[in-house]
Amino acid sequence: MKSVLRSLLISLAVATSAAWADATDDLSTLLQPLATLSGNFKQTLIDERGKVTQKSNGSFSVQRPGKLRWKTGEPYAQLLVTNNKTLWLYDPDLEQVTVRPVDARIKETPALLLGGKVEEIRKSFNVSKKDGVYHLTPKNPKAPFKSMEIHFTESGLPASMTVRDSMGQTTKIKFSGMKANPKLSASLFTFKPPAGTDIIKDE
Repeated sequence: MKSVLRSLLISLAVATSAAWADATDDLSTLLQPLATLSGNFKQTLIDERGKVTQKSNGSFSVQRPGKLRWKTGEPYAQLLVTNNKTLWLYDPDLEQVTVRPVDARIKETPALLLGGKVEEIRKSFNVSKKDGVYHLTPKNPKAPFKSMEIHFTESGLPASMTVRDSMGQTTKIKFSGMKANPKLSASLFTFKPPAGTDIIKDE
């Protein structure tokens, strides 16, 4: 009986590992052709009680590997820019920019997944797929989110993302106007603070 149970457990572990590998390969296949990507988004923040606490919209551009420009509009305008070495987070209302080096933890943020190295997906995440939706959980317990779901359009472009953090908050992002492999200026992925901006270095 014990040997039968052991065999079942081993079979289940192998099947689960194979499912993760297949889902990771599928996700990599979708992301690999997207050397650059740009579009618009609508973002909704929901608290742990299911109440909508914030809505915003904006635009983004990504270039593989690791370059991102994520601009959020009113009512809480912010601009996040990274060139894969340095990250700038600019708050125009506060006239303040936080500058920090890009480390492994920052590279695991959901938005950077779209522009990160495809080969690092397997290294950083457990991936499964159900009903056409990819479910990702970070392998690093200190990652900035608890779980994420990504849904793609029939043409293979990201359609939406749902991110859940350790505080029970859920962020839903719906993409629109997506462009695959547009030509992007290098200036999009660097940031020069406006005159008078307070610069905070977070090292």
